[in-house]
Amino acid sequence: MTLFVIAPEIPLSRRSAGPLAHCGAAEPPRGTSTSTSLLSRTYSQQCTDSLHSMAATSPSGGPTPPQDEQLNGLYASYVPHDLIYNADFEDSLMRAALDPDAKRDGIRIVPSDSAERAQEGLSVHLSDALLQSLPIIAEDELPLPLNDSRRIYASPVPGVKLTHPGGYIEGGPGLAPNMDTFPDDYFQNNPEITSADEFRKARTKEVEASIELLKERLRARQGAKEKNEQIEKQLQKLREEHDMELRVHNKMAEVNRQKKEARERRKKEKEGG
Repeated sequence: MTLFVIAPEIPLSRRSAGPLAHCGAAEPPRGTSTSTSLLSRTYSQQCTDSLHSMAATSPSGGPTPPQDEQLNGLYASYVPHDLIYNADFEDSLMRAALDPDAKRDGIRIVPSDSAERAQEGLSVHLSDALLQSLPIIAEDELPLPLNDSRRIYASPVPGVKLTHPGGYIEGGPGLAPNMDTFPDDYFQNNPEITSADEFRKARTKEVEASIELLKERLRARQGAKEKNEQIEKQLQKLREEHDMELRVHNKMAEVNRQKKEARERRKKEKEGG
């Protein structure tokens, strides 16, 4: 029998590509520096900074101490690499991101410094997003299925929505600002960026590059899955052929046994007659 080696499917979110957060990929292991992680932390920075300011201010505009209860659940103290690998989620992300007909839907976040007017049901200024409306999602719930009802915010990946502005693609909020060293790292590594306009352009470029990187690795996963499916079909065919051969062998053995018994019976009858 020919032996086949099953090719491993490539886990994407935490282990290879790193999932995109709100227009970016979630942070890879600390100390790494990939375009995907830079994008995630770059784009979501405006969201997390604004949310932090919102949490520190009451609806009347005054401070609301203490803030610990408000901030609890608003940020993640973990990175997607910490989450348990879920093949079903990875496969659903693969199908969504590689679907040529997928559309970018969900409520789009308008940056607080933008003059763009929000459209009801389609977009909202980050400063108008109510903290109380953001779901509290425990780490052990993640990753959330892509069709989870708590996913209402648009992401840069068509067919994928987020639960929080600047949140992880797996669901849940983004990394807490006090744990995120990206702003300092990014500007230190890109000293040519000296204005908000230059930063927005650089961020857009990082977003596009990160999406392409994600799709490239999703295509690699898809290829591995297709190869595994082909190998499984070959193995199934071999199993069926083996079962057929076994049935034929057993049938022939039974026929031979019956013939032998018949010969012995005739011999005894002849000797006794």
